[in-house]
Amino acid sequence: MSNRYLERHTARLLLVAALFNGFIMSLGQTQDIIARKALMAKDWQLMVMMMIWPIANLGSIWWGRIFERSCNKSRYFLIAGIFGRLCLVYALWLATMNEYLVMLTLMFSFNSLLIPAQNTIFQKNIDTTRRAKVYGYTISLGMLVSIGVSFVAGRILDLNENYFRYLLAGTGVAGFLSCLLLNRIRIKEEDPPRLCEKLNIWEMLTDPLFRTIRLLKENKAFAAFERNFSIYGMGFIIMTPVIPIYLVNHLKLSYTTNFLAKGIISQVGLLLLSPYLGRLHDRIHPFRFISIAFGMLVAFPVMIIISSLFVNVGFVAVGLVFIAYLMFGIAMAAVNISWNMSSIYFAGNDEAAMYQSVHVTMTGIRGIIAPVLGFVLMKVFNIMAVFVAAGCFLATASIFSYRDFKRLRVKDLDFLP
Repeated sequence: MSNRYLERHTARLLLVAALFNGFIMSLGQTQDIIARKALMAKDWQLMVMMMIWPIANLGSIWWGRIFERSCNKSRYFLIAGIFGRLCLVYALWLATMNEYLVMLTLMFSFNSLLIPAQNTIFQKNIDTTRRAKVYGYTISLGMLVSIGVSFVAGRILDLNENYFRYLLAGTGVAGFLSCLLLNRIRIKEEDPPRLCEKLNIWEMLTDPLFRTIRLLKENKAFAAFERNFSIYGMGFIIMTPVIPIYLVNHLKLSYTTNFLAKGIISQVGLLLLSPYLGRLHDRIHPFRFISIAFGMLVAFPVMIIISSLFVNVGFVAVGLVFIAYLMFGIAMAAVNISWNMSSIYFAGNDEAAMYQSVHVTMTGIRGIIAPVLGFVLMKVFNIMAVFVAAGCFLATASIFSYRDFKRLRVKDLDFLP
């Protein structure tokens, strides 16, 4: 099989898989609204729910190391599909918020395997000049499905919110089909083929930790990139537990309006701009790219704060929230491209799965701190204090990223001493 044919075959399967993954993407935008409205989640349960995804990502460096050493990489997509996607079928018997938390924990734990594994496909099978562009198209297709699912789900749940169980189960089946398609992709082997190595238990536990520390010490540009993304992540994650509280309790939005804001308007940027931003990401340095993206994202908490001044004028507050989510979607389209593709840039000829697994694991560290900080700020001050803090984190990440870009040597893109 020629390299060009393999690339086209891989791209086709990635695009079809993205259609089914759109169901999972829609769940990412609506899971908190379902928790608050249908399962009557308490404030602390929302905080815990928002911690599950980043904390589950802590295991990514171990998944990445196992995946890197394995000769049969494709099987891990099947494992993730069975245990991390089909687990959502349990929603048919779901009765409590705590069960919902357990189900999401399973899904996100295996998602931390899928992310570095999928990055390996892009690194090995897709040419460097087309990686982010192909990824952008997969995101646009996924968003197209996600928007449709979110709209239909909102209408269905306004009629009968108990139908969320069927929606979750259907999402799990679609997610499994996505993994099944990824399982069919033959990942290009190294030339000459690398010998597969087996790790003993002690090496499996310790080697990823030591390698992560060594990687961050030796690759200073990647370490700076992770620092900036961690600051951004604090701003992003600190908001997530309080957004459903603001939308449901303060603005009292219906399922349809909630899903319109979070599941449709917020996804327009990902739907329309991802291919263009993917091509742009292929041409400019990641530091410059994320500096612009983080700066644009500051507009979201600012618009939410402004909307709070018009809570008593419902249509004005809702309109401002819609504008906030439109701006959020545009900024997050860029952030999403960078979050998934930049680690390949910093990896160079090294194994991208390990770099991406370190990148994913770093979200777990901030995921332990940020939701708790947001919860404390909301209880000690008020809900708007959380958005003020988020704006400060995002602005700092943008400034640091721009500073790092300016400190790069034009020739070799290395840090000045």
